[in-house]
Amino acid sequence: MSDALLKIERSIRENDGLLTGRFSQFELFSLFQPIYSFAHKRLVGCEGLTRCVDQTGRLIPPGRLFGSTQSMQDTIHLDRLMRALHIGNFTMRKRDNAWLFLNVSPVVVINGNRHQPFFSELLKKYDFPPQRVVIEIMETAIPDENALERTVAHYQELGCMVAIDDFGAGHSNFERIWRLKPNIVKLDRIMIQRAAMDTSIRRSLGTIVALVHEMGGLVLAEGIETEQQAVMAINADIDLVQGFLFAESFNPANPSPDHAELFERINELMIRQNIDDEDEFRRSVKDYVEAFTRCANMLAAGLNIHTATEEMARMDRVMRFYLLDESGTQIGENISSQQRSKTRDPRLAPLTDTQGANWGHRPYFRRAMAHPNEVQMTRPYLSLVDARMCLTLTRMVKLQHERAVLCCDLEWRDGDQGHLPDTDTDPGFSALSD
Repeated sequence: MSDALLKIERSIRENDGLLTGRFSQFELFSLFQPIYSFAHKRLVGCEGLTRCVDQTGRLIPPGRLFGSTQSMQDTIHLDRLMRALHIGNFTMRKRDNAWLFLNVSPVVVINGNRHQPFFSELLKKYDFPPQRVVIEIMETAIPDENALERTVAHYQELGCMVAIDDFGAGHSNFERIWRLKPNIVKLDRIMIQRAAMDTSIRRSLGTIVALVHEMGGLVLAEGIETEQQAVMAINADIDLVQGFLFAESFNPANPSPDHAELFERINELMIRQNIDDEDEFRRSVKDYVEAFTRCANMLAAGLNIHTATEEMARMDRVMRFYLLDESGTQIGENISSQQRSKTRDPRLAPLTDTQGANWGHRPYFRRAMAHPNEVQMTRPYLSLVDARMCLTLTRMVKLQHERAVLCCDLEWRDGDQGHLPDTDTDPGFSALSD
């Protein structure tokens, strides 16, 4: 047994079937916060947390605990002691094959490998499989990114998984995710709270999740406190959830809470809310889809685009019309509604003239060409012309002997709610991800 592990063992004692630790004048205890998979509707892991009290029994925050260290060696010892407590207590209670999430101090990330090997020996002592360990790297300023990469590689070589913690706050960035390729990315509770209050942030949440998925990582949302936040996270395709809605941190001697009824209630709420939102959205755009169909029919009957769109151009949310040839190249200029023409941002003048621009790479063009005579509609996206969020209606029409695609951009407002349909089951009203 190494000196490092011997030193840890001398700091640990068993009390009523649980392990506690001693560091300086502080007593350390393990707590665990459950982590759930909504799809599986069960606990799949726990995050090890430390409760610390002083000699008077007063609760001490973690910042003060780490602030009491006198040297780098003390900090590394304290970090190792906390991980040893969590593993020891976790193995004393049967948790099936659940993961154990363990935080690692930034000091250990940079300097841990310079000291005696410890973690693999600790896992062997408790006969704890490394594949059940998730090492959490805090999203904090780490001056030596190369040392961070070496630390991540060390844990992954042991067989552990690695998570980036607190993504979306502080020093979080995709550069670190691209470099480290973590198995799990934990979204900070601040991101969840802001997404719940801001529709633009909520829209981007699904995009962030999709990017992490494409890089091979799972996404965990921290700080879920309400059923509405849970529904929002699930709609964004987040994989794992953690927060006070499901459970506060519990003593390892207690059984982990069962939330089968809660998950059923969240699922019912999500289904009902999504159906209601989609119905509401369909009603809000029904008149526009019908008016756009009339525009396309008039254009196909031989009317010019100005005449064909004149009536619809007066509708409230209409931003502009434009016509694309069968290669996606724009024919003529944009036909902007009168109210939009008066509110153009002069700073975006370089993007205003789109005559001859090619939009063949856009999904709304490809979808229209693939589904003749059906109105297609995008999800909300940022228009390149005026940097505003919009939806685009498209339909392929035949002009004499040539095919063309009529397009109409509609304003997307932050107050709009609802989930656009994502299937082709409704003829003439299809949605796609832009």
